[in-house]
Amino acid sequence: MSLVSVSNPQLAPDTDSSVHELLVLWQHPDTRRIHPIGRFCFDGTEYTFDYTQHAGNIANFRPLPGLPLVPDTYRASRMPTLFRQRTMSSHRPDFASAMADLGISPDMATPWEQIVHSGGRRAGDTLQFMQMPAIRAGRLHARFLTNGIRHVPVGGAINLDGTPHRVSSEEHERVLSSLIVGQSVEILPERNNPEDENSMVVTSQGVPLGWAPRVLSEGLRALGVTEGSGRTTVVRTAGPTAPPHVRLVIDVEADAPIGFSFDRAGDWDPYRA
Repeated sequence: MSLVSVSNPQLAPDTDSSVHELLVLWQHPDTRRIHPIGRFCFDGTEYTFDYTQHAGNIANFRPLPGLPLVPDTYRASRMPTLFRQRTMSSHRPDFASAMADLGISPDMATPWEQIVHSGGRRAGDTLQFMQMPAIRAGRLHARFLTNGIRHVPVGGAINLDGTPHRVSSEEHERVLSSLIVGQSVEILPERNNPEDENSMVVTSQGVPLGWAPRVLSEGLRALGVTEGSGRTTVVRTAGPTAPPHVRLVIDVEADAPIGFSFDRAGDWDPYRA
């Protein structure tokens, strides 16, 4: 089962300059589970942030510094400090090379663009940001950073379609380095993943490369029924010196059945308790 066909990335319905909303994901320090805790937006002038309904239901959840858990929208002309700390100063000597890894020109690398392209992650961090999936005229578009790339060669076998796959570091790097923008890849269901029963794995040439974000995995499995009407393509790749989490960016486009949602329970809705 896959969502695959050759596509031209220039035809993607969302370009990076049109991204105005991100889903804020938080990893629980004890369970390590990824939770959708916020919605972060920028309209070109004003930043807004809302906690999600899900955040309000997490036991012992501690609000982010400077952003109290209240049923109101945070609004400001400047990016919240906690989020701005996840961007890089243009005065750093490695700024140009870091922006090249993200696929953006240093002249265009505003704090918002950096967050959009990098996912806002830092080493040992518990926060990451994902573009909000969109459905327009019955067509879904989702873009995400491939998760867990560095864990594939060192972890256990990955069970795809009943066949265990164990990948060497050399094979993993060979396939990753061979990918080009616009190339089709596959997203396949993984069996017996103890962390996510709906786990979906990004593969190419039969080699597992990493995982789709857990918040999308159940929905991606559901979209597998539309095989033949969807496509999964490479949007951006970065070399082995780049941080693992930014090495592979994927676009998924597919027909969305009436009533389809990645958030059927309303967990991503703004917190208004």
